[in-house]
Amino acid sequence: MISNLWKKSNIVTFMGIAFSIVGVCLCFLGNIKYAIVMLMLGGICDGFDGPIARRINKEANPYGIQIDSLADIVGSGVLPVCICLAIGYKSPIDMAIYVFFIICGITRLSYYNVNCSDKDSFSGMPITSSTMLLPWMYVLCNNEIAFMIGLTLLSIAFVSGLKVKKPSMKVKVALSIGGAILGIAILFLI
Repeated sequence: MISNLWKKSNIVTFMGIAFSIVGVCLCFLGNIKYAIVMLMLGGICDGFDGPIARRINKEANPYGIQIDSLADIVGSGVLPVCICLAIGYKSPIDMAIYVFFIICGITRLSYYNVNCSDKDSFSGMPITSSTMLLPWMYVLCNNEIAFMIGLTLLSIAFVSGLKVKKPSMKVKVALSIGGAILGIAILFLI
């Protein structure tokens, strides 16, 4: 069993999990900016783990697929909630939104794992989009109500019938570069 899990093709996914767990720990320590950078690094790992795994393994690895989904729950579901809590969004309504966010994210992941037949697009916004959108929300929404509305709309988008085109490798690289620039800005300018 363990030999199937510890394959080279899963290393990038495990790196993403490590960034996510460090991000959660940083939230508990009150270091929001570095937690957001960990969120983005985890998102970058998620963007590239599949293509790297497919390059290493010529066939799909069912263990890797499950590890990736579990990593998405932590890095794109739990960590964003921890960041929101660290920011100070702790009202009962906020808590209900966090529950809704994670349930919608898990529902989206489960649906995708069972019905992932479309190779060109996603049905519903991928939960991993939170790794790109939450940092922008942090920069642009210095208001709890606006932030929670954004999180609620994102949750709804997870389970919507919205068709989202899968990004090409060029788009993933461009998003990663943009994320690096935003991460530097968050650390040093905000």
